[in-house]
Amino acid sequence: MASLSFTLFCGYFLAIILISHAFEAPKAQIKVLKPKGFEVSIPDQNGISLFAFHGKLNEGFNGLEAGQFSRDITKAEGGRWTYRDTETELKSGDTLYFWTYVLYNGQGYREDNGKFVV
Repeated sequence: MASLSFTLFCGYFLAIILISHAFEAPKAQIKVLKPKGFEVSIPDQNGISLFAFHGKLNEGFNGLEAGQFSRDITKAEGGRWTYRDTETELKSGDTLYFWTYVLYNGQGYREDNGKFVV
């Protein structure tokens, strides 16, 4: 009986450790390009197979809508998954609202309520 209790305790302890180390969508890094454009990226890591970016300029989201900027990135380049816009001119004071989606080992993870002020 003591052996069973110890085994159950070990299983419970292991489950807590695994849950506390669960994957979270990496925080997006925003970079303003000159003379115009911007990049949104996350670092590459084993298990990621898709990075999706959804953004709106100077207007917040109403739920999980697609937004003014919307793209699925299907491969990493240079160690990062990067959405790149080379047409939009961001001015000081502009706000980029966004959410991202990462497919990691077949499971989806989001970073919601992103906000970047230029």
